[in-house]
Order: sequence, then structure tokens, then C-alpha cells
Amino acid sequence: MSEAVADLVHGPLRPGRVVAGTRLALYVTTGDPGRPAVALIHPGAVRVPNGVLLPHAAPPQPRPGTPAVIGAGRITVGPWCVRAEGSWAPPRAQGLLTGPVRADRYAELAHAAGPGGPELAGLRAALRADDPERIVGAGRALVGRGPGLTPSGDDVLCGALLARHATGRPTGALAAAVRDAEARTPLVSAALLRHAVRGECIPQLAGVLAGLTSPSSLDVRPLLAVGHHSGSDLARGVVMGLAARNTARALCCTAIATGSRAGTS
Repeated sequence: MSEAVADLVHGPLRPGRVVAGTRLALYVTTGDPGRPAVALIHPGAVRVPNGVLLPHAAPPQPRPGTPAVIGAGRITVGPWCVRAEGSWAPPRAQGLLTGPVRADRYAELAHAAGPGGPELAGLRAALRADDPERIVGAGRALVGRGPGLTPSGDDVLCGALLARHATGRPTGALAAAVRDAEARTPLVSAALLRHAVRGECIPQLAGVLAGLTSPSSLDVRPLLAVGHHSGSDLARGVVMGLAARNTARALCCTAIATGSRAGTS
């Protein structure tokens, strides 16, 4: 079980309901505004920061709306009950960068992610200009944009939030853009946005962030393999979040320094 939701699972009993299910996960509401859903996940599923790992079996497939109860170390969905045992700390973007982002690693990530559609232009420009008012407006325009349980716009916003956390840039404007996400996007996605506001992410994204300071080539494949589109959208968000003015200057300095070392070797 993720430590990010452990106090909810081990706390007092609280009612919930099933909001969605897939082959590898079942999503249950919590009633907590900061952590509005927990995910019961198969061992082979992506370890989302609100996950409760199932020991062996695939999750049940009850209908959305099925009553659930969370608390006292258990999650009960209809007649089915899972006891939460063990825990893991979800990766946090803060502190993953052990030095300046290398220009060559940034270029590898940008190439792998691709530019995305024209709907990203507004947020890309706002983040590059580091303009809080424009970031809020452009970010709000992306909330809930796209199909699925985690629309592309939300995944991009998660990536941008996590990149800003990793580089120590302010996240207040992006957090404001997603403040009412529960009313504008599937609850599954709104919950992940809440975790991204705190800097909590999936291991695949944490690996990419940590690799941005490495002299070795960046392996983006595990992140790009997440979901149908989520991995590439998260990667695009990271690229956009790293592109603020101050970060761009740091990238230039890293590129110059790297080139100078290469010329003297």
C-alpha cells in the first residue's frame, strides 16, 4: 500500500463507492478532498501513488456505484474484502535531480515525447514565460481534455507539476489550474492530479526525472509504456515544465559546460 493513502486505509471507517475499474485496477472514492480515490491494483499494474496492492488476485469487477467501505486496515467492496498489508513510499519529484538538467538528456526526452497537439501551445508558452496568470488559464483549458480515465490534458499537467517540483520552481499556478479538477475530469484522473500537486508520482516517471542529470543516455521506454497514451503525455508535461526561463538558462549553461569538457578531453 502506498504510504500516501495509508492513514485513510488504517483510519476510521469511511464510506466509498466504486467509480471505475480496469483489468488491473479498481478505483474507489474516499470522501477525502486531498486524496479523493484509492486504487486497488494488481501486482502487475503501475504503482500509482494512491495504490493499494492486491496480494495475488486480479481486482473484482463490480459495477460503478457499488458501495465500499475503507478503514481499519481493510477495503470492502460489496462482499469482497482486501486487508492492506505492507507499504511503500511513492516516489516524490522533490530531490530527484542531483544536479543541473543536462541539455542532451533534455533533448532525448523531448524527442521521445514528441511535441503533442496544438492544444498544448498555450500552456507551453505560459510555462516558458513563467507567467502565473497565463499558466492558470492555459492549465484550466487542459483539465479533462481527451478521452479515457486519465485524459491527455491531465497527464500533461501532472508531468508539468512534477517537473516544477523537481527543479524547485513554483507550482502554485498549476495547482490553482487543477483546483476544481474533480468537477471537470474523471475522479481517477483528479486523484492523480492531487498527488502530483504534492510531488508524488509513479516510479517510471521518477526514473526519467532522476536520469536527466546523468551522463548516460536516458531510457524513456518504461515511461512511454505506461497506459495507451499516459506515458507519452506525462513525458510531454515534464518537457514543458522544464522549459521555464530560469531552467532554460541552466540547460544552456549545462550544454556549454558539457561541450567545453568534450573539447579538452
